Amino acid sequence: MTKKALLITGQESETVSTLARNLIHVGGLSIFARQMKQMKAIGVDEMHVVTDWFTTDFEKEILNCTERPERIFIHTTKEAPLRLLEHNNEGNIWFLIEEAVVIDDRIIAQIAKHPSPSVISFIGHNEFLSSRTAGGMLLQLEDQDGYFGAIAKLSSGTLAANVRKLNTLEGLPGALKAISRASDCMIAKITHIPLYIPGHRRDVDLVWFPVIRREDGNRATDALLEFTEKETLDWPAKYIHRPIENLMVRYICKCPVVPYQITVVTGILGFYIMYLFSSGHMLPALFGAYIVGIMAGVGGKLACVSMQTPTIYKLEHLLDRLVEYGWYFAIAAFLSTPHGEAPYIMATALILFRLADEIQSNFFRRLTGFHIYDTAPFDRKLRLVGGGRNTQMWALLPFALYGQWYAGFGFICLYGIVTFFIHQLRLVYHLKNMVIANNEIFTENFKKNQKL
Repeated sequence: MTKKALLITGQESETVSTLARNLIHVGGLSIFARQMKQMKAIGVDEMHVVTDWFTTDFEKEILNCTERPERIFIHTTKEAPLRLLEHNNEGNIWFLIEEAVVIDDRIIAQIAKHPSPSVISFIGHNEFLSSRTAGGMLLQLEDQDGYFGAIAKLSSGTLAANVRKLNTLEGLPGALKAISRASDCMIAKITHIPLYIPGHRRDVDLVWFPVIRREDGNRATDALLEFTEKETLDWPAKYIHRPIENLMVRYICKCPVVPYQITVVTGILGFYIMYLFSSGHMLPALFGAYIVGIMAGVGGKLACVSMQTPTIYKLEHLLDRLVEYGWYFAIAAFLSTPHGEAPYIMATALILFRLADEIQSNFFRRLTGFHIYDTAPFDRKLRLVGGGRNTQMWALLPFALYGQWYAGFGFICLYGIVTFFIHQLRLVYHLKNMVIANNEIFTENFKKNQKL
């Protein structure tokens, strides 16, 4: 069962006559490149582009995109119906993509996984932001009016029956209306898609952004940046890092910079700061640590908006931990001269409790499907101020300004240990409530054995 995609594009921008809408850049890559990557991600092997303009530009985009369907064909409007029929085989699954719409992966997944052979994504009137739907494709179906959700799934038979209408942008609304009448077609409203994303720890609005003009590319980039935001963060990441990260990503994504380069530079800077701490250049090292915290966020957001997740980026979590724990030992090395082995003991205790806290948090996440600090209002507030690399580095600042590094180091060590035990108490509390709520046997045993 081969998956194929069809994109009807090549329409000139309303205000820029030399630029196709699908070639406008959003988040560091063209919408066309983004569509190729998304189709590759759902297993599309063959993609067909119907256009009478900018063929050379589309060919360049195809060559520059490494994560794309294996075979991509470009057809003119006149030859498209015949060529599509030649490539249409029984059992094929076709994905029809609307031109120049930045679309959420969750919408694509909804259509790809839908049990019906043919599905049209649909947005009803007043079901989405009017500022977005103003640029959408109007769609009038038999019993409801609204907008095309930018992607449809067609069976090989449905494609063959409507192929003569699937070669122009002007005829696409009529073709979709005809497809909706097919016996194997269903309508899927994208507003029914669950919004909660565990990795973001919040409900995340769907990204669905029709790009009409060049400046819409910047607005769509802002929408993608909003998508990357996590709700439960520590206070430095939420109130200091976030605006700086977003500003940097807006400009960096327009430059020939890839996320792994940011990761490598951040890692090198982190190890250099380790050297500064160990050699006694404490204040420059501390302010450098704040820069590393921001750069780490920039790399992650750039990878998300530009759809680039290289292998080295998957090792970033390990690199972050090596740098963080290295800083603690480097500070201990500097403080050991006047204070002996005590700073090393504190550094070791801090790292062990940080590791233990991460292990118990991951255990809770794997058991329940969500993070412990996203379970209740108290846990979200604790995440804001609890011990972590960012909060602990900023907690050092008042001590650093008065030259009390040893006292400050002891404080952040105690800070991390207290955070661990609070998380442990919250873990036991939440697990107890979950067991009581979901298992009658455990509930009965819990009532019988109330005394320890």
